[in-house]
This record gives sequence, C-alpha cells and structure tokens, in this order.
Amino acid sequence: MKTSSLRFALIAMLLAISMVAVSQGNFLGGEANRKLLRLQEKADSDFSKGDYGSALEIYQQELAPLGDKYSQYMVGYMHLAGKGIQEDAILASAWYRLAAQRENEQYVRICDGLLALFNDEQLSRSDQLYVDLRQDIGDLTLVNKLIQDDMKVLRRRNAPEILVQLEFELGKHRFKREDFDAAVIRIESRIELMGRQMALEKTLEEVEKEELTKLLDEAEKEVDDYKVSR
Repeated sequence: MKTSSLRFALIAMLLAISMVAVSQGNFLGGEANRKLLRLQEKADSDFSKGDYGSALEIYQQELAPLGDKYSQYMVGYMHLAGKGIQEDAILASAWYRLAAQRENEQYVRICDGLLALFNDEQLSRSDQLYVDLRQDIGDLTLVNKLIQDDMKVLRRRNAPEILVQLEFELGKHRFKREDFDAAVIRIESRIELMGRQMALEKTLEEVEKEELTKLLDEAEKEVDDYKVSR
C-alpha cells in the first residue's frame, strides 16, 4: 500500500458506511425471512457491542453464503480493520469485490478505493482470493443452483402419474400450476441476472462461460417448453 495514512482514512470511511448500510433485500433466493432478519440484527448488535468474533461468524458463515452483499461487505471491513480477525487488507479486498458484484454504487466505490492502494503483486493476490470466493459463494454460483432447483420444479409436471400419487400419499408436496408459473417467473428473472453478471465478470474462465451458457440455454428451453404446454 502507498501510505498508512491513506489506509487509516479508508478504514474510517468504511466504518461510517458500515453503520448505515441497508442489509435487507440482498438475498438471491428472495426476501429475507424472520430467521435471517434476526441473524442480521444479532450480527449488527454484536458488532456494535464489540463482540466481533460472534458478528464475524454470523456474517461470514450464515449470511454471506446466501448472497447477502451487506454481510459480504462487513466481512471485508472486519478483515481490513482487524475486527475479530487478523488484519488482512488483501483478503478484505476480495470480500469487497464479492459485495460489489451487483454494481451497488457504494460498494463499488469502496472496493475501487481499496484496490487503488495495492501494487501489482497485491492485486494479483486479490484476484486469486476473489476468484476462490466467487466460485464458492459468488452470485453466478448461487444463481446457477437456484435456476437448477426451479428447473427441477418444472420437470415435475411430466412426472409419471403413479409417482405423483405415491408422493401425495406420503404427504409430500404436490405441485400445482401456480407453482410452475412462479418457477418460470423466477427462472426468467435469474436468467437475466446471470447474463448481466457474466458480462460484468472479468475473471471468468472459458470453461466457466461454456458451462453457464449451457445452463442458460437449457433453462430457456425448459421455460419455452412449459409455455407451449400450458
């Protein structure tokens, strides 16, 4: 980094932002339920009280893997400032890059500000750490799974009648037309999101692009087939 004074100024700015950041509405699977909102409230409360270890565990283990950008940002801040974890600005930058995936202006500005302080070696390390995070809990990974889950829902409409009846007798959920319609709406929205993310993501390898493009083609076909069969 260029100077310690710049770094301390950045940390001060990030702390101010962290205290007013909006944490709701960030989950890729839909709006946060009561359990998740309680977890967010506990993490924020623990952080405010200085119980950084507990706050970090919730942000990093419970909320960040669900695609919550606020929690991913907070993990980055805590790594940068050494709150409940060993200070690591480069790892912090990887978390900031994850939080900025949806182009939230605030998170992008914070991320760019930190990366501007790095030399080439540090930027390379940040790239490596970010790719590891992105492939594990990044938006493309999470949206991929969500699309596949909804494709499974759509395919249930073609299940053999005997299997449907068996599931019904076992007390399992029997899908209705409304469930299929809702799955189509979610798939179409997530196809659009994935397309935007693929266009923005500069670290995607060719094999990743091919796999994601294949999934998008399959999802679009599944939706088209359903619409024809309605």
